[in-house]
Formats: sequence, C-alpha cells, structure tokens
Amino acid sequence: MPPVPWRVHITDHPGSTREEIEQEPDWSTEHNHQHRVGYKNRDDRRAGITHESDEAKTRDDVEEAREGHQDLTGKEKKGDLVNFRDIVLEEKDLHLRHPENRSLGWRFVLPCTEDWVKNQEEWPANVEKREKEEQKKKDEHQDDGTKDQKKGDGTLDEEQWKRTQGDSDKHHDAYAESGEDSGYSSDEATKKNKTEYEKLRERYSVQEIALLRTLQHEKDYIQTLEQNDGKRKSPQTHNRSTISIDEADQFSPDNWLPRSSDLIRLTGKHPMNAEANLSHLYDAGLITPNELHYVRNHGAVPRLLWEFHELDVEGGKLVLSMDNLKNDFDTINIPVALACDGNRRKELNMIKKSKGFSWGSAAVSCAYWKGPLVKDILLKAGLPAKMPEGKRYWVNFEGADEPSEGKYSTCLPFDYVMDVTNDVIIAYEMNDLPLPPDHGYPVRLMIPGYVGGRCVKWLKRIWISEKENDSHYHIWDNRVLPSFVTEKDGQFAETLFRHPDTACNEQNLNSVIVKPAQGEKIPLSEAKKGKTYRIEGYAYDGGGHEVQRVEVSLDDGETWLYCIRKFPDAPIRHGNKFWTWLHWHVDIEISHLLRANSITVRCFNVFKNTQPKDPNWNVMGMMNNCWYIVRPSIVQGDDSDMPSIMFRHPVEPGTADGGWMKPSVENQMAAVKQSAGTPQKQFTRQEIEKHDKEDDCWIVVDGKVYDATSVLEWHPGGKAAVLGHAGKVHAETSNEFESIHDGYAYKKLNECAIGVVTDKTAAFIKKNAEAAAKEQSQSSSQHSKVVLQKHRWVPVKLLDRKSISEDTRAYTFQLPDDTPDLGLATCQHVQLGYHLQDKMLIRSYTPTKPLLPDSSDGSDKKKTDNQNLADGVGTFELTVKTYFPSNSQPGGAMSNILDCMPLGEEIEIRGPIGEIVYNGKGVFSISGKDYTFKKINLVLGGSGITPGYSLIARAMLSSDPDIQICVLDANKSEKDILLHKELDEFEKSSGGRLKITHILSHPSDEWKGKKGHVDADLIQEVLFKPEEGTGVFLCGPPGMIQKAALPALEKWGFKEGENVFGF
Repeated sequence: MPPVPWRVHITDHPGSTREEIEQEPDWSTEHNHQHRVGYKNRDDRRAGITHESDEAKTRDDVEEAREGHQDLTGKEKKGDLVNFRDIVLEEKDLHLRHPENRSLGWRFVLPCTEDWVKNQEEWPANVEKREKEEQKKKDEHQDDGTKDQKKGDGTLDEEQWKRTQGDSDKHHDAYAESGEDSGYSSDEATKKNKTEYEKLRERYSVQEIALLRTLQHEKDYIQTLEQNDGKRKSPQTHNRSTISIDEADQFSPDNWLPRSSDLIRLTGKHPMNAEANLSHLYDAGLITPNELHYVRNHGAVPRLLWEFHELDVEGGKLVLSMDNLKNDFDTINIPVALACDGNRRKELNMIKKSKGFSWGSAAVSCAYWKGPLVKDILLKAGLPAKMPEGKRYWVNFEGADEPSEGKYSTCLPFDYVMDVTNDVIIAYEMNDLPLPPDHGYPVRLMIPGYVGGRCVKWLKRIWISEKENDSHYHIWDNRVLPSFVTEKDGQFAETLFRHPDTACNEQNLNSVIVKPAQGEKIPLSEAKKGKTYRIEGYAYDGGGHEVQRVEVSLDDGETWLYCIRKFPDAPIRHGNKFWTWLHWHVDIEISHLLRANSITVRCFNVFKNTQPKDPNWNVMGMMNNCWYIVRPSIVQGDDSDMPSIMFRHPVEPGTADGGWMKPSVENQMAAVKQSAGTPQKQFTRQEIEKHDKEDDCWIVVDGKVYDATSVLEWHPGGKAAVLGHAGKVHAETSNEFESIHDGYAYKKLNECAIGVVTDKTAAFIKKNAEAAAKEQSQSSSQHSKVVLQKHRWVPVKLLDRKSISEDTRAYTFQLPDDTPDLGLATCQHVQLGYHLQDKMLIRSYTPTKPLLPDSSDGSDKKKTDNQNLADGVGTFELTVKTYFPSNSQPGGAMSNILDCMPLGEEIEIRGPIGEIVYNGKGVFSISGKDYTFKKINLVLGGSGITPGYSLIARAMLSSDPDIQICVLDANKSEKDILLHKELDEFEKSSGGRLKITHILSHPSDEWKGKKGHVDADLIQEVLFKPEEGTGVFLCGPPGMIQKAALPALEKWGFKEGENVFGF
C-alpha cells in the first residue's frame, strides 16, 4: 500500500485542574439539564449564548450561470475579497429553472465554506489575528510542548506492529525453504388449500409435500420466463418520497442530500455507507425502490449539475454533455442486481476484525438502470470494434468524486466492454428517474453481474490503456487475499494486492434468509396441526448466471428442503443471462419449524456449484458467502405466560449486537489490549468542548480523551469524518469508531491519548445517551399537521422580506402545503440551515410569529383577537439583524444570505430546539421537569431578545394576571434594539406587569436611559430579588452572560440549574 504518514503528534495539556474537576456540575442530578449556560446541548448550541461570529430568458440560462460562476472565480483568483453577499447574488441556481433534470429533493448549495469567507480570505481582521498568532508561536518556540513521533523514531507500520504482537507466523511449515410474513405465512391461499394439504399429509412427509409443490411450480414457471428487450419501464413506482435531510448529514459536505430514515448507517455520519432494514428491503419487492437501495460512498458526494457535467472519452476525442448522452444514443433499460462485495462482512468481523466496516446482509438491491452501451460511445469516439491481436487492452473509468486516496477509477477488459451481451452501460436513470446523488448523479457506470465497487459513480473520464489500472482504489480495494495476510502494508500485502487474481469482479453465489426476521417470535401455542409457516429470503449470482436451486435445512444440513424461486418480470437477457436477484420461499408445517435446530440456506448456480459451509476470512472482509444460518431459542412471552420461539440471525448490521454470533476470543483479547495504557490526566466536559476546530480537534472514545488534530491530514476516511466529533462529549463517537476500525487503528488512536474524562463527565455521557435513545424512539409519533422534525431538516420557502430598520429584516417563510403548524412551543427555537460546500450553516432563531399555540388543536381553548399570531396559518416569521460586511471583515454569514437570497428560494428548518417550554400561568417545563415562576427575570443582549420576546408575548397576550416580568436588555446603540416598538407596546398595555430596562454601551447623546454595561449593581436595581417563585432566563453574547450576568446573579443568591437557565 502507498505509504501513509501515520504520524501523530499531540499538544501537551496539563489536564483540568483539581479545582475545575471539583467545581464541575454533577450531571446526574435532576437540575443539571440541557440549559446549563455556556455548555453545548444535544443540538450543538451553547445554552444562553448568541452566535458569536454573527454579532460581530433573453440569454441562455446555462451560459449565464456559467459566466457568473467564472466571474466570481476570477475575482477570487485576483485576490479580491469576496463576502457572502457577493456569492449569493452572483450564483444562479439552475434547479429553479430546470427541475426536470434533478432528483427529488435537490438542494441549492452555496459554493463556498463559512471558514473560507470568514477566516481564510485576507480580510484585515484576519491578517491582524494571524500576525498575533505567529508572534505568539515565536515567543513559545523554545518550549513548544509537542511530541512528534516519526517513522524511524518509533512509529511502526502495521506489519511491523503486528510482528511485535506475535502475529508473524504467515506460512505453513510444509512450504519449501527455496522458495416476516412471518405473520406466520399461513396466508389466505394456504388456508384455502388446507383440505388438500391434509390429504397429501396422509401420504407424504412434510418435506415430500414441499418438494412436490416446488417441482410442480418450477415446471411451469421457469418455462414461461420472458426475455427482456431492454425497452421496458421499471415496475417500481414507489420511489423516493423523502425530501427532508437527516441531521446526521448537517456537518458534512453531504448536508444537501435527502436520505431515507430507513437506511442503517454503518460508518457513522460521514461518509454515507448504509443498508436498509433487511425485512423492509425484501418487502419492497423484487425491484428495489431508490431510497432503499444500499449506499456505498468513499467520501463526499460530488455536487454535479446536469447542465455543466461532461464525459471525456479518450483525452478529448469525444466530449459528451448529459443531453448528448440522453439524446444521441440508443439506450437500454434493464433490471440489475447490485451487491457490494462486502455484503455480510460483519460475520467475518466477528471472527477477526477486517479492514472493512460491518455490512449486514442487506448490501444488495435490484433496480432498473437506463443508458447507452459503453460500446456505442467508444465507437462514436473513433475506436475500433476490435483491437489488434496479441495484446490486452483495458477500458478505464474514473469518477468526479475526490475521496481521500485520490480519484476513484477502475478498468475492464476492452473485449468484455465491446461484447453487447454483457450490457455494460452508462446509466443516467434509476427506476426511470434521474439517478439519486448517492447513486452517481448525473451518470454512472453499470456492469451487470459485477460487484458494486467496479460500477464507478459520478463518471467523468473514459480512456483506453495497454495495462491494467493502477489507481489506489483499483489496487487496494475490492480484493480477496489469502487469510495469512492480515494487514495492508509489508511485502506480502504489496505483492498480493497487486496480483491480478485477487481482484473481485463478478459477484459470487449467495443466499440469505429474511423470514423469520431477526428477533421474530412465534408462540409455542401456534404449533397446531396443519398450520404452516413460510420461510423466505433472497439469492443471487454473478456473471449473468442463473441461481437454479435454493435449499433450506432445519437440521444443520443433514437434510434439505427444495424452495420455490421468484424472479422479476422478464429477467433473461441474450438468451441465458440473468442479471437480477430472486426471492425464494418454502412453506413448512409450523411444528417442524419450532423443533428445528437451526434454519440454514444454500443455493446452486448453473455450474451446480454451491456455497461453502464455513466462512473464509480475509483481510478486506470481502465476498463472504457461507451458509446463512438462523438460530431459534425459547424465550418467555412478552404478554403471556406462554413461551415463544425467538429467531436470531448471525449478526445485525453496524454496531447492533442482537445476532447469535459473539466476538471471538481473539477479538475479545484485542479489545483488552486496546483499553490499556491511557494517560490518567482528567478533563472536564467544559474543557473538552473548547477543542472543536480543525486546528484543535479533541475526540472522546470510550471515556478517553484524544488529540486527533494531527490525524486529520492523513485520516483514510477524510477529515470530515473526524471533525464531526470534535469537542463532542457523547457516546456516538465511541460507537462509530468501534464499528469501522481494526486493531491497528486503535493503536494509532492510543498514540493520540492525552487523558480520560472525569467521573462526572462519564456520567453525563451515559445519561445523555439514554435520553437521546429515548427521544429517538419517541420521535416517530409526530403530529401530521406539524412541519418541525427533531432529527430531520425540512425545506421551507422564503415568502416575503420586509425592512424594519436599516439593518433589521422580518422574514416570512411558507410551510409545506400539508403541514400548516410550525409546532414550536413558547421559548423554543428553530434552527435554520443553509447548504455550504463543507457543511450546513446553522443558526438558531426564535420566531416572532407565531406567538401563540394553534387554538384549533385544543391547546389554547380561549379564543383571542390575535389569531394572526397563532400557529396553524402555514407561515412563520423571523426578525433578524443583518451584520453587513465592512472593509475589514465579511459580516455575518446567515444574516447576509437571508438578506440576499431570492424570494421563492428554500432554506432548511429543524426543531423544536431547546428544552425550556413555557406552558402559561408561570409554569415552565425544563428538560422534562416542571418549574413554576410567577416572577420572571430576563437578562438579554443583542439578538438574544427573541426567545425572551416570545415569552413576554405569550404572557401578555394570555392575560395571566399573576405573572410579572422584569427585562434587562443590553445593546450597543438605539438602532440595535430589536423589536423595540413591539416591546414598548407590550409594556404600556401590561398594567405594570412588565417592566423593561434598556442599557446601551454606545448610546447617542439623545439617549435618556441606562448607559454602560450589565453589572451586579444594575442587576440588583432592576430585577426581582432571589426568592421562592422567582426565576431568571438569560440569552446574549458570551462576555456579557458568562463574565458579568451569571456571576452577579449567583453572588446575589440565585442558583444555576434551580432558578437560573440559559435559553
């Protein structure tokens, strides 16, 4: 394998002080919730703190957009400073004008990152900051406090490391020195045939009856299979309906992609590698819906536009636009089963960790793919139909993506591609729709009968060569090596990874049981005479070979039952090619099922070959196709005293642990080694959360703290996969790391170790994981009228923009037609998301409309004269101050984007955010615990006024006579006071229940109010004193809240977590 630096250096840190550890809040107590001021909550927002960086057709559409982009690029190259307003105003989003060439849910992405605009451009503020940092480094040069571990200085490559661990024995001494239906599947048809079945049962055994039925079926069915002419439509019409975006993608370059919530992620948040729930995949039918098709990505999905994308053939001999591909060539549309060669890898990983992540048994799908033959494109480029004899020629294919190890490319023999019976196509449709981005939009290679890793997505280049492709992904992926090779470096690995015969090309023979499903239970009381159960599953083979027989055993392979096969319609190509999978089933008497030792499946192909009984471990974990075994066990019934039989599959995908296979002794010993040798410096949650940037990246895995900053430059999965966990104190990092990495990765991780979390932080991680799991399980029960989703982003349309002052705007957004309720409680926030290249730009806002709950749902029975302020009207409003760019800095990101984006464009929302909810009459629900405050203090600053405003409005509009509110609102100048007019009106009409004090740090000469900054004296002057029934809520800039307001309130007698909370 090409040398990876593997270098690790960590910054010396003394750990949290004894005083910090002792003063850390006890997160296990009832008052320590998600609204601790200054700490990150589960939504990655610091409670009580506002966002710091924002405080400071006469012409052809395509050509116009292309020129605009070139102008902006030219401006950047010349060194001109570019701000967010420049980028938004210059970019033309073609998806509004040409939606016909987009997959459903396509999003606009601003072609920049927030970090580049704000921190990397040569703004004077950045130059000044950089000069100060460089001077500081010079001053500290004599004692830089770093440890640099380099090769030659103790860093071992993987082969060397394994030899030190006793794993050096690679050869046998014999070598010479010289060298579900499971709703019990007694369906209606079975019930109707019950009398016939009983008659047959008098003469034949259960197995003989099953065989007889199978043979009768096969005789007629196989003879009537039709040939596919390549011109059919896909019968699968239930394709993507999901247009919301998973929160897991918000901090990755894939933040613009809608993905199905039914996909199980196997490599954490990024890159996307996922399979569907096995039962859901099977139940969807013989042609897989687009959103249930498994996804295999090596990095970020490239954002390619149909109008701009071109396919280069033979170094410019032929350059094809997408319209050329679609309109200038004859096309075929055929069903193809595509399987990852890592399908069922987790079974191998339970024996010994491989280099691959843990696919379950659903890394296979079957869809219709449409496009021209590669053969026709090569002929159009002027290549001959046949190359000169005596040499081998290869057709190379390269994608437009940029994974961590260079371009993704591979190759096929020229003669294979030119053989029309192999149906090698350039596909631009999947199930008669534009390709989803995860599946190669706008165009990909499709090689029927081959493993998915050869079917290059986002195809950009095709060329001919006289030698096999030697790119990283062609050599170092999709290979099956002898089991004595256990690493990817060293001479054995180098030789065998480059050996032509280790490459995975054609798919291999495989079959899997789907029903009984994992965890399915059948009560013993169901074992009635004549009642049947249908065992079901799928099977496939590579190279176009038919799966000719499927068999199931109930006695560990002693005897076998013949199964009925079902193919998609018209599965045959060119007389004998089967590119699809099949579904199979066998009906058995349920009493036999309940007595079974196991349920085992195997299948046979046209060569009469069958699957091996035992797994064949290999370093890449590829091509596992051993017998698939489901094991039953007796368990106590959930709702009765009657025991049940529960069925377990070998494994569950990813980190789930419900299968019958358990980690081998070797894996258990490796886990013990991995946990040893961590420095014992302790770090509090507050300290860890500070290190959340690319140049200062700490992660927490299994309660240990690691400085991963130096890993980002060489991490095989790309830096985005690590940065998504920077500064995060949660269990997700541990789960994702374990699901992907092997022993050598743990060794490199241990080199990054700097200490452990405190006991209180460990308790917080555990408690938060339990709360998140509970919240996730409850999130599916959502009101159909409500647009907000806790864990998914939903697009809303900018309907109107009104100027309130020279720098403040009121934005009105339209909700989707079928969801008129925003669904936000008083004091909660929505998050706005805008798509950038590296991640979603996210800001939290509290709407200024609606201010009251939807009265139609019974939550507020009292009718008011303010119906336009109530939820349920299909819109919501945000009041946002715009932080304009200046000569020295680029201004606020989200506020300038909102100020410039065209009406009618979409932006994402998610929520509700925040666990403070005001229910009226002084009652608050805070992280699930009720508090009652009849006297309410609000300490607010800048844009932090908006959550306080929603509370004020609800209390005043609801006419709660016992509620009194004191507000201390801090701003720079008069024009910075948000909602000034509305606040004044509430105060005047409150009858003394609302008192507002504004304080300005830079007022005009005409200002008659308070001047200066928030301090202890002012707080005690204008707020209610600490006593029973009095609460304080804060939101504002960190300096004001954490350094002034919070210490003053605590000294006065308030206690954070009991009567002081951050919005």
